[in-house]
Amino acid sequence: MKVSLAKIAKYTGGTLQGDEGAIVKSAVIDSRKVINDCLFVALKGERTDGHLFVESALNSGAKAALVQKEYIRKNNENVVVVEDTAKAMGDIAAGILKDRGESLIKVAVTGSVGKTSTKDMIAFVFASYFNTLKSQLNHNNELGLPMTVMKLEDEHEVLVSEMGMRGIGHVEYLTNIVKPNIAIITNIGIAHLEHLGTRENILRAKLEVCKGMKEGGTLVLNGDNDMLSNESAVRSIIKEYGAPMPKIVYFGTDGNSEYKATNIHGSSYVLKTPDGKEIQVKLKVPGVHNVYNSMAAVCVAGAAGISVEKAVAALENFGDDVSRQKIIETPWGILVDDTYNASPESMEASLSVLSELKADVKIAALADMLELGDMTETAHRRVGKKACECVDVLVAVGNTSVLYYEEFSGVRKLHLNDSAAGANELTKIIGGYMKEGKRVALLAKGSNAMRMNIISEALIHYGGL
Repeated sequence: MKVSLAKIAKYTGGTLQGDEGAIVKSAVIDSRKVINDCLFVALKGERTDGHLFVESALNSGAKAALVQKEYIRKNNENVVVVEDTAKAMGDIAAGILKDRGESLIKVAVTGSVGKTSTKDMIAFVFASYFNTLKSQLNHNNELGLPMTVMKLEDEHEVLVSEMGMRGIGHVEYLTNIVKPNIAIITNIGIAHLEHLGTRENILRAKLEVCKGMKEGGTLVLNGDNDMLSNESAVRSIIKEYGAPMPKIVYFGTDGNSEYKATNIHGSSYVLKTPDGKEIQVKLKVPGVHNVYNSMAAVCVAGAAGISVEKAVAALENFGDDVSRQKIIETPWGILVDDTYNASPESMEASLSVLSELKADVKIAALADMLELGDMTETAHRRVGKKACECVDVLVAVGNTSVLYYEEFSGVRKLHLNDSAAGANELTKIIGGYMKEGKRVALLAKGSNAMRMNIISEALIHYGGL
């Protein structure tokens, strides 16, 4: 990012006070992370106001600040004054991408579950052949996505952006910033059902990604998902939105998908392509959910002109830096650290991964899944039943997790109020198995607010009694 303050003012419709020729080379929203020549964006939050830190940010090396109208400029500060600094971040990102033109390949990834893993796979494939920028971690909202775009450099050839959603209009806002050439919807599940009411509404919200696409774009969809596989319904919603009709490409295991996975064994499978090829795929990362993620990556890469063979060759090296589900060797066995978030689909996928691991005892430490609305009880009971098939010991953490506990038919199970109590009990349980000479495999997972990272951090460093 190398943008003049004059352009920042143009992008945002703001008023420049200071040196219009000054160049900013990055952007930060945290005054503690200021670096030389950056743009400090003063955001108003629930607990603090970034405008209180403008002076210290500029003194620490920030070239300029993006502020709202009530800010009183001091001395000769470089500031761009706007109505809303959060919205202005989106305006800056949109302006940068518009100026970049059509040379940049832009990919948008959305869906109820698996967005980040799929995004990482797609970016890994592209990075094998192009200079690629991707959304980091969970930078998938109205602040995180613009921050990603502001890292764009002249050398970048591909932008892979993740688009999260809390309700109607969120994906539309993000897609109109990026205006992707290629978009993918990983699935339509029941995450966010509390806010949107029905899965049909979730489908409509995710299909907003098409509102930002230009003529000739490609939409990649999971053909095994009951909502997305209804192509006529998908096309009807896109038409209703007045968006250009993209080319739709399906992947899955069903006969109607153009790209099909067959002979699935763990995360190895044979990929059948539309032109009749059959290609063996062997992934480093475990779990059948990664079969779907990798097929999605192949389809997206193909839409950008990367051959199936080249995409598969790249994917077989993926796995050394997976941002979410981490499989960690410990003195007591294997920890599957998947504590970032949880939905019914991702819970079941992670339990399947746990069931494939080699260990004498398999333990699932599962916390509440949030934001499921009317589906809360059904979804938790469904996961509890899945755990019966996969684990020997269940540790349920949180109020709603008692439903896992009630459904679990195994001999050994515990229900605890919080993750701190879970960490304490699990070290005792694992210590007991270690004394018996047994190797343990343990999955720790739950919604982010349940703080299951407390359990994973305790167990990573646990060496036994």
